[in-house]
Amino acid sequence: MRCVQTLFAAAVLLGATSVALPQTGAVLRAGYAKTDITPAEPVKMAGYDMRGAPSDGVHPREKLYLRALVLDDGRTRVAFVEADVISMKGHDTWRKKVAEATGIPIENILLGDAHNHSAPSPNPENKTNWVRQFGEALPVTVKQAIARLEPVRIAAGSGRSRIAMNRRVVRAAAYDSTLTFDENARSQSFGKYKVDKPVTIHEPAGVMRLGANPAGSIDDEVQVVRLDTASGKPLAVMIHYACHGTSLGGRNSKIAGEWMGRMQKYLEEQFPGVGAMFIQGAAGDINPRVVGGLDGAPDDIHITWALGEEIGREAARVYRTLTPQTPAAFIEVKNKDMQLPRAYRELFDNFEKTAVNVLVTAVRIGDLMWVTFPGELFHVIGQRLKAACPATHAHFMGYTNGYVGYLPEQKAFAEGGYEPSVSHFDPIAEHVFMREVSDLLKQFR
Repeated sequence: MRCVQTLFAAAVLLGATSVALPQTGAVLRAGYAKTDITPAEPVKMAGYDMRGAPSDGVHPREKLYLRALVLDDGRTRVAFVEADVISMKGHDTWRKKVAEATGIPIENILLGDAHNHSAPSPNPENKTNWVRQFGEALPVTVKQAIARLEPVRIAAGSGRSRIAMNRRVVRAAAYDSTLTFDENARSQSFGKYKVDKPVTIHEPAGVMRLGANPAGSIDDEVQVVRLDTASGKPLAVMIHYACHGTSLGGRNSKIAGEWMGRMQKYLEEQFPGVGAMFIQGAAGDINPRVVGGLDGAPDDIHITWALGEEIGREAARVYRTLTPQTPAAFIEVKNKDMQLPRAYRELFDNFEKTAVNVLVTAVRIGDLMWVTFPGELFHVIGQRLKAACPATHAHFMGYTNGYVGYLPEQKAFAEGGYEPSVSHFDPIAEHVFMREVSDLLKQFR
């Protein structure tokens, strides 16, 4: 595929960058669709190990959606598919189903989830009513998006939000408490690990635990891609941000779209006719400012709504500054199946599996680019990845086309804490990954 050189003329407008693509012969078309996939019956919720019972309803005015945005330049078609769920299983099975129904090559289907801890986890091996509902919605939603393809104008820009907070905290002083290291994982007072006689847990000073770390770094960039029809009507908006969907904790037993669901609803209300799509970033070490169950915070849907509307206002501000232009850039899609070194402790489980397979997909449309990862990157790695992209507007897509767990920074393994302890990767994996990504990006001239 012919690579398109610098195709966007950038202009800074109120802190956001509007991009224009000069004519090169291609006509970019886009189509958006969404389907309500809110469970109508109790389902097993994922994201927190402590839950011992299925959901017992849906929070008022809350819904889960499956969203599809299809882009087409006349010779290449790519589908961005995002679900308001968590820990999707069987990505290749779902993607194959979409490919067979639509004709879009499986390697051009980017299937991700919002990492919403107040939702179920779709697994094609579980033959429940809700999983069947999800599976049926996938090809239908993408086909609807294809049926709505029309020429579009496009613009991209970014703002900032601090609804997120670094979640890795070093205990400043020793203390004794009956609270566990992570009340959302194994609580002594709630859920399936509840005990009659809680023990006192001693925490020495200096250990790394989950919590709110205001002094820690985050990736606060709110990236917005605005798509209008050729006649100037709103069509779709993509919002990229790095933050776990954990404002509701493990004690919450009702389905919700989390802060990102509220944000998407807010944008759709602000701009009638627009279809919102949130794409989760490198959120491995990032939580919302408030996390139910941690640091004594309650599970309060009103806090969730406030967070969603706060970042929604910033995304809306950026959206309004953008002036979409008629694009004519070709779509480029490239994939690479990387082999990253496996954690030493796991090598003895199978001497032949010394590496973790990591599929990464890169999509470029002129000076817009998206790069995927099938799991949870630490935010600093995500920032390095965006900086390495040969496009002005680079976007990272976590939790896409698979799930391999946490990939922390190398230094985090020495610091300790939750994420390195459960990671499947060797500490050197960060650097191997960046080298492999650099080789992939070199294919885009």
